[in-house]
Amino acid sequence: MKKYIIIICSMYLVSCGDILDVPDVTGVNTDVWNNEVGASLYVNRLYEVSLPGVGFGVDSGFSDESYSSNNTIYGNLTADDVSLYSVNYYRRIRDTNIGLEGLAGSTLPDDAKGRLRGQMTFLRALDHWNLVLLYGGVPMVLEAQDPYGGEAINLPRNTARECIDILVADLDEAIAGLPASWPNNERGRITRGAAAAMKGRILLFWASPQFNPANDQSRWERAYQANLEAKELLLQDGYGLHPNFTEVFTVKGNREVVFARLFDFNSGKTHGWENSVRPRQIGNNGGTGSNPTWEMVKAFPMSDGVSIDNPDSGYDSIYYFKDRDPRFYATIAYNGVNYTATGFDPNRKQWSYYVGDNPVDNPGATTTGFYCRKATNPNIQQQFTGQADTDWPEIRFAEVLLNLAEAAAETDRSSAAYAELYAIRQRAGISAGDGNYGVQEALPKADLVDAIMHERQIELAYENKRYWDLRRRNLFEQQLNGTRRHGIITRLKAGINPVEFEVIRDQIDLENDYDQYFEMELWVKDQQFVINYPQPQYNFFGIPQNVRDRSPEVEQTILWENGTFDPLRD
Repeated sequence: MKKYIIIICSMYLVSCGDILDVPDVTGVNTDVWNNEVGASLYVNRLYEVSLPGVGFGVDSGFSDESYSSNNTIYGNLTADDVSLYSVNYYRRIRDTNIGLEGLAGSTLPDDAKGRLRGQMTFLRALDHWNLVLLYGGVPMVLEAQDPYGGEAINLPRNTARECIDILVADLDEAIAGLPASWPNNERGRITRGAAAAMKGRILLFWASPQFNPANDQSRWERAYQANLEAKELLLQDGYGLHPNFTEVFTVKGNREVVFARLFDFNSGKTHGWENSVRPRQIGNNGGTGSNPTWEMVKAFPMSDGVSIDNPDSGYDSIYYFKDRDPRFYATIAYNGVNYTATGFDPNRKQWSYYVGDNPVDNPGATTTGFYCRKATNPNIQQQFTGQADTDWPEIRFAEVLLNLAEAAAETDRSSAAYAELYAIRQRAGISAGDGNYGVQEALPKADLVDAIMHERQIELAYENKRYWDLRRRNLFEQQLNGTRRHGIITRLKAGINPVEFEVIRDQIDLENDYDQYFEMELWVKDQQFVINYPQPQYNFFGIPQNVRDRSPEVEQTILWENGTFDPLRD
């Protein structure tokens, strides 16, 4: 494949290395932009550097999904600790601008130029958004900067409103120019539906308390219309909920995946998620990645959708694993659960109890009493768990529905919000009951929004969404600050011979006899500090000092040392 790409590049009088590494736009032979194949090779490189990496479990330790001792969740950051604002990011934006400027003089037909421009404006919006997400207003660079002039990021920060308007303009152009789908051999390229979904996500953030503390209702209306457009466009283009929740992550190219980074074992594009979370007994050297907290375990409702906090739910804290939302079993692996993989007994059970103070799943014992099962694939053989090729769905159709539901609730369209919640829960396999899938009817607006945020917590668990939801809705301050995360230590009861128990344990009736063999105790994970995520300060991070030394035009964010720039000013 590499040989063929080099040959194709040579046909357009410039090598692939030249295309990807030139220091300024004049270094790319302008003939490249007059052929869609040659121009697409340039765009391919932009995909490679700008698409998000594997997001499974990323930032889970910065929320209540998993445990990690870190300065972010304890409120001990300095401005230098969040360093995404960098020359590398603006170099990627510059490379995209080079492509857009080169394409401006192209002789290609308008439809071909639209496809190429649509992909590049989407990727430019994505790179800019990743900065706005962290810092609020940032310099929005829409022309290729002189790489030798020191001006790459020495520009004043745009206001957050200006940033959002530019992002939306780029995405609107992408929606207009991109196709509904691509041929199978080009799966993974951006579609118009993906651009619409990204626009909907960005406008949801813009309407959220992080960016909208005054709760300007016009922003919520704008978010509602954008997410409605995204849903309708995606349905028109063949997207929708995949009928099996677990398969969303293991069946490549299914209709729910809207925007993804693709991986492929045969071409060597792989990642280590499977090894990170799979118990070491059927994996390699992982098992401690993204171990779920007890708080995450309790978040899932019962199989009829009723919250475990409801006294009539039937929930039992000892038999916590009984009769839960089907997504619980696709996400959480607990003591005694059936957990197998290719090459192992199909009835194999995963044990994570203690005998005295010794975990039976050593080495690599879970750090919370649970393993994360989200997006794992039992068909991956043990020796290849470090080379998983599970695609990373950055946006899936379920998120679009949840984005729409939240904006609908905030704009007093409660019926529309309920409809999306029902669709999500129906696909999950929750029983319909009286038709509301366990969602309480006629909730006040604030409670309905809370229900939607809770649904996001369980539906999108370990998909790099929870931390950002807590941040954008000020939920650290409202719900988590002052609390500690927990695990569970499950011990074999005193008086039971551990050697004899090991012989019979795979045959015991866990559904009825669990409490005869095991006892549990709460395991405090945040022992030194409680959660203390400062809001609103951490809603927009400080600019690292090395950036400000190099780029004096860039003001420091208010609430950080010597900060003068308010990300929310118009």
